[in-house]
Amino acid sequence: MSFFENKETISVLNAIGENIFVADTNFDIIWINDYTEKMIGNLSEFIPVQSKDDLIGKNMRMFHENNGEKQARILTEGPFPYESKINLFGCYTANIVVNQLIIDEKLKGYVVTWKDVTNYEKRLTTIKDALDQSMYVTVVDKAGNITFVNDKFCDLSKYNKDELIGQSHCLLHPDAYYPESFYEDIIETIKKDSMWQGEVKQKAKDGTEFWVDMTIIPFVEKSSPDFYATIQQDITYRKEAEELLRRSEQLSVLGELAAGVAHEIRNPLTAIKGFTQLSSSSDPYKKIMLDEIERINMIVNEFMMLAKPHEVEYAPKNIVLIIKHVIRFLESESNLKNVFFRLFSSEEVFVNCEENQLKQVFINIMKNAIEAMPNGGYVDICVAKENEQVQISIKDEGVGLAGSEIKKLGEPFYSLKKDGNGLGLMMSFRIIENHYGKYQIESKVNEGTKITITFPIYKEDL
Repeated sequence: MSFFENKETISVLNAIGENIFVADTNFDIIWINDYTEKMIGNLSEFIPVQSKDDLIGKNMRMFHENNGEKQARILTEGPFPYESKINLFGCYTANIVVNQLIIDEKLKGYVVTWKDVTNYEKRLTTIKDALDQSMYVTVVDKAGNITFVNDKFCDLSKYNKDELIGQSHCLLHPDAYYPESFYEDIIETIKKDSMWQGEVKQKAKDGTEFWVDMTIIPFVEKSSPDFYATIQQDITYRKEAEELLRRSEQLSVLGELAAGVAHEIRNPLTAIKGFTQLSSSSDPYKKIMLDEIERINMIVNEFMMLAKPHEVEYAPKNIVLIIKHVIRFLESESNLKNVFFRLFSSEEVFVNCEENQLKQVFINIMKNAIEAMPNGGYVDICVAKENEQVQISIKDEGVGLAGSEIKKLGEPFYSLKKDGNGLGLMMSFRIIENHYGKYQIESKVNEGTKITITFPIYKEDL
């Protein structure tokens, strides 16, 4: 070819570390550089050539055994430069760039640059497989919609891929858990082509929440990120351990405080109560004073339980009878407020427990349910066996709780009641845990609250 008669030009093209093909307008190969010898050796078992000279005159369609005509049409139509990734014979991967060869304003053919990326793709696949097996991966487009999730993330979130692909990433975020400023900070960071890393709480399909250590990586094309990949590690167990440690430290501090304060309060309190009882029965404030003194005494008793938890004796008891006893105990109060209990249980279920402590748990929870329904309503109590566990759900039709309020339930001195101190629920949750039980709180504002408690069934009752 006349345009390659210059030996310096040929030397330069041969020195370039890429496979370079020149083809005519029919894609018949008319020149290739020396670098292609290695590629020919790799593909010799798939195409009938042994050297680069054997390729001269052959049509480039031979490299595309199943769709050669389609590839030729695409290359002819452009646009140019045309860039693509191709896989040959299932074992060779290349990035190609096709440019038109224009001489004297006439199309003379095409120049194809062919970069072998087979080993790179294999390494990338290995890394992807490793990530797929060890990490939770999602990809989100610039509109915030999920375009890819791996199997491990589906296992963690309890969604299948079809339920996630195309959905907004907000699907996974607990309602109102993070302020708008939290998301604005993330967006500002990744818009600057910077990675964002932090710990994030997410919500699974069944409503349970989990924590991930998340890294968001923006992939930029042209001037702005085109999509974002998130690589996540499940840190739920670590966060739960931190929360348990935090609560344990709170209880420890509270116990020390209780030990020092409770006795100091009790002595003058006993004297005040005695003199109040001796005061004139016609005093209009006597009953109010005695009620308030009794309330202080109850708080002191709860402090004492925190300071010196006493040994308890466990025995198998019928949980249904315990609940029925509590319902009868609270019926007079509930009837006055137009609240009615409905118990759903078809059988006896025994748990190994300290009966009075469990009564206290159910009293605290049911009293809260009554107080949450100022306009009356129903409290539904369901007792059911599930495998080797008994599940007790207590659901009201009250004002409900926001997500941020649910999170704080059980913390000392946190209460939504005007005269509450938060110790009742804190002690209740502690009693449940001491009985090897678990609890879960679900609530929606203006719809009500459901508390589900699970205990192991007494083995001889299985």
